[in-house]
Amino acid sequence: MIKQSRQPLFLLTGGGTAGSVTPLLAIAEALRKNRPELQLSWLGTVSGPEKILVEEAGIDFRAISSGKFRRYWSIANFIDLFRIIKGFGQAVSFIYQTRPKLVISAGSFVSVPVVWAAKFFRVPVVIEQLDYRPGLANKLMSVVANEVLVTFEKSCQDYGRKAIWLGAPIRERFYQVDQAIQTPWKFLEEKPVVLVFGGGTGAAGINQLIDEQLIEITRVANVIHLTGKGKGRAENNGNYYQTDFLEQKLMFAAYHEADLVIARAGLGTLIELAAFKKASLIIPMPNSHQIENAQVIKEAGAALVFAEKELANGQLNKQIEKVIDNKTGQAVMTANWPRAIKIADSVAINQVFEKYF
Repeated sequence: MIKQSRQPLFLLTGGGTAGSVTPLLAIAEALRKNRPELQLSWLGTVSGPEKILVEEAGIDFRAISSGKFRRYWSIANFIDLFRIIKGFGQAVSFIYQTRPKLVISAGSFVSVPVVWAAKFFRVPVVIEQLDYRPGLANKLMSVVANEVLVTFEKSCQDYGRKAIWLGAPIRERFYQVDQAIQTPWKFLEEKPVVLVFGGGTGAAGINQLIDEQLIEITRVANVIHLTGKGKGRAENNGNYYQTDFLEQKLMFAAYHEADLVIARAGLGTLIELAAFKKASLIIPMPNSHQIENAQVIKEAGAALVFAEKELANGQLNKQIEKVIDNKTGQAVMTANWPRAIKIADSVAINQVFEKYF
């Protein structure tokens, strides 16, 4: 016999990167504000950055086995098949014990066995499609999904009658910064602040560009640099602060202080930049779906977009100087963010999910 929760339970799933986590946290916040009795659980990866973010939000987190579906030959595909099967079994067990009323995913491969396990028990599934180009994980899950919430209007064509153009969910507290918070960066000079990061796990290509041009960059700016775990090399000083990762409150503070943000083009990152309306220099991950994401942002005039190779040999520093010196250009970019990404408010989110309670 299947055990049911006394209170309604929604199961969230995703992870491996912060990009598939933050939109779900925004949805969770909006739903709990409207229905405080709602219980939430999360199934994610063993080693991804999502555990910290999820538990900070007061959501029960459980790690399950996960593997990746590669579209090329690799012995890892064979090994990961067993991880996926194990993850499916763990998801089946969890859903059997808790019987959630709904499963919500924002992509990532850890979600695939969870979503298919949900359909095994006839639990409804809603998917959040963040990126401009549908990823393989979402393609596999959309087959059994009841609805697909999309960020871009163009994505409605990809999912047909299942698509709902919700826009990008953002947590309300995202706009709020704790004025009493003690930030770990203590810059010695008053300079523009450049925030650099490459998602929850860092970006080796961006890290290398910063390392190679750090002396020149810190002559004109103070730098907050999130490298990803174990990927930092430079030493902290009066103009440069490096860390693996920032917990949510500190990340909000870093966003607020930044005059310029340098980042990848993961949709979670772009959504945050749109919400804060930050002047940005976007460096999409080479040969990935991020290139389409970045192109949409570039066409809207909301950010500068460059390939990694275009910023080598001192070019990154030159672009930073151009942005810092051009206040009018900064204002134009920030004003164009609403043209690039639609932001979903709490009312719209609750309207979508009302039917599942």
